[in-house]
Amino acid sequence: MPPLSTLRSACEGALPHPPPEELRALAQLTLDWLLDHHASLPDQPIGRPASRAAMQASLGHPPPETGRPFAAVLQEFADKIAPFACRVNHPRFLAFVPGAPSFLSVLGDFLCAGTNFFAGVWLEAAGPAQVELLVLDWFRSLLGMPAGALGLLTSGGSEANLTALVVARERLTEDELPRAVLYVSDQRHWSIDRAAKIIGLRARQVRSVPSDECLRLTPAAIAGAVEQDRAAGLVPWAVVANAGTTHTGAVDPLRALASFCRERGLWLHVDGAYGWAAVLTEEGRQQLDGIGEADSVTLDPHKWLAQTFEAGGLLVRDGRLLQLAFSQRPDYLQDVEPADDEINFADLGIALTRRFRALKVWLSLQVLGVGWHRALVAHCCALARYAQALLEGAGFEVLSPTQLSIVAFRCVPAGGRSEEELDRLNLALVDAVRASGRAFLSSTRLRGRVAIRLCFINWRTAARDVEEVVVLLRELGELGQKTLSQAADLAD
Repeated sequence: MPPLSTLRSACEGALPHPPPEELRALAQLTLDWLLDHHASLPDQPIGRPASRAAMQASLGHPPPETGRPFAAVLQEFADKIAPFACRVNHPRFLAFVPGAPSFLSVLGDFLCAGTNFFAGVWLEAAGPAQVELLVLDWFRSLLGMPAGALGLLTSGGSEANLTALVVARERLTEDELPRAVLYVSDQRHWSIDRAAKIIGLRARQVRSVPSDECLRLTPAAIAGAVEQDRAAGLVPWAVVANAGTTHTGAVDPLRALASFCRERGLWLHVDGAYGWAAVLTEEGRQQLDGIGEADSVTLDPHKWLAQTFEAGGLLVRDGRLLQLAFSQRPDYLQDVEPADDEINFADLGIALTRRFRALKVWLSLQVLGVGWHRALVAHCCALARYAQALLEGAGFEVLSPTQLSIVAFRCVPAGGRSEEELDRLNLALVDAVRASGRAFLSSTRLRGRVAIRLCFINWRTAARDVEEVVVLLRELGELGQKTLSQAADLAD
């Protein structure tokens, strides 16, 4: 070993870093850009496509050895990166399930990143852990789950669904696991299949059950499959229900499913990632009646609660089961054993390293109030109803009437077309809307037919945006019909 003085001289001072006054100026530059970005969102293009080759040519330089001025790097972000990302919080981005955070949530995330508090164990983060417990208890109360329910905030619904199935799997013996059957709707989110695969289920163990005419999973549809599987020596194990499907916003009959599962000893997990926030309104509580009876519920604040990515969540009816499924205490974590009344969130889920996700939820609910978020849900449901009325008035066929804040429809030209032609026309219509830069829509398939869907969760979206989208659809649909007719004439 070198002399102690030599060792000390090699690490005597902290590394150089911009001083506070310079950082304040850089932070102001960043804040100014963000505020301008948020204020101008309705007038911005929704997003520009680019090829991998083009992006590599623009950004593919090696990292600098000595660094560059912050203002120059921020300008490169503004010029070369930001234009090629969709504005999912744009008022006319109505595809998939968008993300449209309030700026209060943004500020909460800023505090989260700036402090970089570790929110995994109580020893290091009593304050963050207590805030997460508080936020989860707010959600528990809204959903009508019992006092013993517990959960955690996750990266999103996919992680929450996976976590729920891991907890439910703990009820199975090693002998039962290869014979266990998971019952799901044909309208389920794809993350359920991926979660089932991760926990060791084979495809044959995931039983897809047809939904009813309203695209809901019913106890009657499951009952026959459960009896057949038991007779075949299999182990009916769990049911995944939907509280707002991604396709149409459909809500399964949750109270009836809860009773069915309780009578037959099945675990009921409700995927409410999109629709759970509807419980804020009286109408929504009626639609989601029985959600509090589930064994576990997935909920995503970064969807319909105006939070930034990433903020998913899970609540488990018997909260003790989370710790039984996940808690481990290796030697290097022997110092973080919590007291009986303390919670290590790292003991309740997949991640050990966890950021303080609850901060932005807590801050935005504190500043804006529950009433603002309740009004958000009601506003988005009203937008969906208005969109349906406009679409029907413009001659579109509604394939799934408004459920929660989603409406699904298609363009059907006069004169008749085959189903294949209608599918091509509607897919082309979605592409044409995106190419216009004025709106961004997505499609799905309902009973084998291509459907265009509008999903409203954005507090910025107003009636004029709906009107613009419907006019755009009509104009582009008429153009597409002419193109189809011309192609048919050429074929003749």
